Amino acid sequence: MQRAGSRIVREILRYLEDEGLTGLATLRHYPMEKRIYARFGRCGFALDMQLGSGQGARRVSVLVEAVARGSGRGKKKGYEKAPGTITALFAEVERDGIKYRTMRGQYRDMNELFSYVEEVRAAFYRRYNELRMRGGEGMGRVEAEVFHSVGIKEPDLYLGV
Repeated sequence: MQRAGSRIVREILRYLEDEGLTGLATLRHYPMEKRIYARFGRCGFALDMQLGSGQGARRVSVLVEAVARGSGRGKKKGYEKAPGTITALFAEVERDGIKYRTMRGQYRDMNELFSYVEEVRAAFYRRYNELRMRGGEGMGRVEAEVFHSVGIKEPDLYLGV
């Protein structure tokens, strides 16, 4: 049986694999997604995609959030086996505003959720590297947010994302 979460993955991949894709950025990225999920029972990411160029370029953003059942309530040993909900919010910039579309899906546990995340991540970086090799407008590194930490070692950090 095909899970609803895989429908969301297919929809994101449809954009990432589009031959007309000319721009790509990650807006929110959890470098330690699994650890954040293990602590809070929720995580997410966002992508900006541009298809075409010039005046006719389509700009699509997607915000994906996953929330485990019971996240943030009561006392938990962890979220590894907890099922949950994935919400993907697509936003396409149009001449007269922004058109939104929402997709929802379920996952049965953390392993299934992160198999979806890895599928999207692999496709993102495959296309990102292809576009970087081509060069072009907008190439370069975007200034990173400044993150300050003192007294907490990297393995124990959960919030500096």
